[in-house]
Amino acid sequence: MNMLQTLDRLMKEKGLNRSRLAQKSGVPYTTIDGLYKKGFENVKLSTLLKLSRTLGVTLDELAGEEAPLGKERLDHEDLAVARDYHALDGHGKRLVRLVLDEEKSRLGTSAEEEPQEEIIQIKHYLVPAAAGYASPIEGEDYENIPLPHGAPANADFCLTIQGDSMEPYIHDGDLAFVKRDAPMKEFEPGIFFVDGDVLCKQWCIDYTGTLHLLSANPDREDANRSIPKNSGATVVCFGKVLLDQRLPQPIYR
Repeated sequence: MNMLQTLDRLMKEKGLNRSRLAQKSGVPYTTIDGLYKKGFENVKLSTLLKLSRTLGVTLDELAGEEAPLGKERLDHEDLAVARDYHALDGHGKRLVRLVLDEEKSRLGTSAEEEPQEEIIQIKHYLVPAAAGYASPIEGEDYENIPLPHGAPANADFCLTIQGDSMEPYIHDGDLAFVKRDAPMKEFEPGIFFVDGDVLCKQWCIDYTGTLHLLSANPDREDANRSIPKNSGATVVCFGKVLLDQRLPQPIYR
């Protein structure tokens, strides 16, 4: 079994897809997607470590080496605890066993009574929004994912950002959380549909009525879009990108 087959199997066991794996591991979605196009050759060791830790396997197992038969698969934290336990003297090990026995007893009698935290779901559209490069629409496919901790609770949907033109405020691989029909002042960021492309940009309109979709990154003026008032282009604003700060008017080098 090769590494891609192993990765697919592990994601299925964990109930993950590529987007969820990117979110949980911190590896950009574009990097994970690239594994399926270019394979694992030249992949950074740090990337492999993040994936293996998120999936709860060793690097050998991620490479396709099966775990020993008859043994449960341990994650990195389990192995670290086992090493710490092994380093204790007899007194320390007895204390740890007392704590473990007490915790197992507590969970066995009260775990079922503890209320379950409600998981809030949000739509994650699978077509990425370009922040510097055009991304053609391939449909309105989406998945429901748990709303990440710290994400805006009033967001209607989210999508993955692709490109660097909104840095340093929104990075390649980030999830952008969007509110439909929210009031948008000039230079606030939004998600725009322009003739088949989905773009994450700041915006303004000049005295001629031309709509300018602007990059926040001062080095990415090349990724700006200008749509004259009577150009005939199809332009739709999907909503406002919710951030914890007001973006300044872009100034290019």
